[in-house]
Amino acid sequence: MANLSPAEQMAYISSLDRKRDYNNTIAFAKKEAMAEGKHEQALETARKMLGKGFSKEDIQEITGLRIEEIEHLK
Repeated sequence: MANLSPAEQMAYISSLDRKRDYNNTIAFAKKEAMAEGKHEQALETARKMLGKGFSKEDIQEITGLRIEEIEHLK
């Protein structure tokens, strides 16, 4: 980097910033997608458990869903 002109150094630093921002955006999107997938799986499990006659409290304990979410599935 010492061989670069000040303008080239700024361009280089800017490109590193853009790459870091892009990588952070992708990582955030992956985490959000994983969380959404886990929540959807918990909802599906709760639906099945309701169909088998499990109590809302048992479903909450097993899935981690809120009672309000479970009641909304009925």
